[in-house]
Amino acid sequence: MVSVRRRRKEKSSLPKVTRRHKDKQRKVRIKSNAIIAANWDEKLTLSQNYKKLGLTARLSRPTGGIQQELKPASPSDPVATGATVRALESDAAAPSNAITEAKIVRDPETGAIIRFEELKRTEFDDAPTPAPISSSTTDVVRQLEEYAGRGERKVVRSQSEREQAWIDELVKKHGDDYEAMKKDRKLNIWQQSAGDLRRRVEKWKKRGAVLR
Repeated sequence: MVSVRRRRKEKSSLPKVTRRHKDKQRKVRIKSNAIIAANWDEKLTLSQNYKKLGLTARLSRPTGGIQQELKPASPSDPVATGATVRALESDAAAPSNAITEAKIVRDPETGAIIRFEELKRTEFDDAPTPAPISSSTTDVVRQLEEYAGRGERKVVRSQSEREQAWIDELVKKHGDDYEAMKKDRKLNIWQQSAGDLRRRVEKWKKRGAVLR
């Protein structure tokens, strides 16, 4: 016979603890831009979506997550030809000339090490290189450029009827004395500053308010 506590637990409306909550966090919800949200593919990763839309996810060099294509080294490549091959014994004798980074050249048949080729490094090697930007413009990029060219719409805040009635009472009682308005505890219950009250009154007057 099942106990009462176990029966209540089975009928509980609370969700059971599972290990599948992380799957819901992987989905990217685009709420900031309707153009990107309409063309977003949830089956692709963030980098793949940005590449498909013609955008770039980051301006610096990517640190991972992208499979690099291996290309055969050309004879004109300084890494393939290498600089002057130095012996390891001479490097040990002169620490200032030691090779900081080298490439191992092996025999293609036996796999034995033939030589070490020094890699030329400059002070700019550690600096992050900007990500390549595609020259082809996609439809999404054109829509975003058109949207950005419209400019930002400035929303003018209008005073409510309750705020206008409140300012009307302040002006009736204190006139243009904004310091007295600030110290009025009965009307200025939110303790607005004198400068804030001045801006509200000036905006109220511009709307054509008439003192009764």
